[in-house]
Amino acid sequence: MQKTIWYLFLTLFLLTSFWSCENELVVAADWKEVAVIYGALNPNQEKNYIRIQRAYLDGNEAAIAFSNHKDSIYFDTLDVRIQEYRMLAGEIDFSFQNEFTLRKVNGTDIGMPKDSGVFYQDDNILYELSDPIKSSQFATDYRYKIIVQNPKSGYECHATTLSVGQAEVKGPVSNSGGTIYFSNETIPVTLQEGKHARAYKVTMDFRVEEYPKDNPSSSQINEYTWTLVNLGKTQSLNGFNLGRYLVSSSGFFYDIKCVQLPVNDNVQRRLVDFDLTYFGISDDFNTYLSVNKPSIGIVQKKPEYTNIENGLGLFASRNSISFKNLGFHPTTLGLIQTNDKTKNLGFVD
Repeated sequence: MQKTIWYLFLTLFLLTSFWSCENELVVAADWKEVAVIYGALNPNQEKNYIRIQRAYLDGNEAAIAFSNHKDSIYFDTLDVRIQEYRMLAGEIDFSFQNEFTLRKVNGTDIGMPKDSGVFYQDDNILYELSDPIKSSQFATDYRYKIIVQNPKSGYECHATTLSVGQAEVKGPVSNSGGTIYFSNETIPVTLQEGKHARAYKVTMDFRVEEYPKDNPSSSQINEYTWTLVNLGKTQSLNGFNLGRYLVSSSGFFYDIKCVQLPVNDNVQRRLVDFDLTYFGISDDFNTYLSVNKPSIGIVQKKPEYTNIENGLGLFASRNSISFKNLGFHPTTLGLIQTNDKTKNLGFVD
């Protein structure tokens, strides 16, 4: 009996001690400096831009309370460099070639404002690379390494990417000309794949002149985008294989009617011209897009993907080629005026 009473007293003491302990749940880890980097080098751009921000978390208030503070998302001072490495056919490793220092710029001042939202948006801090990026070729590979350092704290992170080679476009347009024929059931999109390209996206940016029927002089030209190929996988990362995608012509008319242009009996429209752009993206870029695509299942939580050592984000490569101000084939107007999806959109000669 005495032993039982002793056990009861011990249990009561343990429970009392437990209840008297601090019962706050600490959900925020100790503060750690972390850079968030996003950038995709493109050899066909005169200048490349890298976005670098800081991750932040406060242990006392919600993160949203600090989202509109500039110093919450931007570093005061950073040293940002990109190193270039090359490997020739027959060599077994990359050799250092050049090092470039990136310049801190405000995207708002150069026509690249930050999208509106909950985060600070008065400035859009970017890091500009004005030195040329080289494409990987048949017998030459180029690799680029970004190094980000905070000289005040000593924090450093880095990442590497292989440069994507140039695609040789063969259809529906090429350097020798061409246009898109919508009268066929499918549009063949063909290209010789660039080296280290994992996937291709092909877009058409088309321009439409729109004006009120009763006032044709007050016309304006609006631009719309139709995606012909979205992340079409390449045959391999070695490049130089023939990629071929058959695109449904009806997708163009469906996209115009159901996604972009509303019916308006008081407006007339006229097709102007279009640009066709082929984007080849690196393996890590494709992985990032695949991981972050919208989920259609019950589980909405997505795994995190980053290729930044000691940081977060994506440093990747892409290679684009564009054909500008192409003319629509004469038959396109007749088709857009008679197609069930677009015949009520007011297109005229």
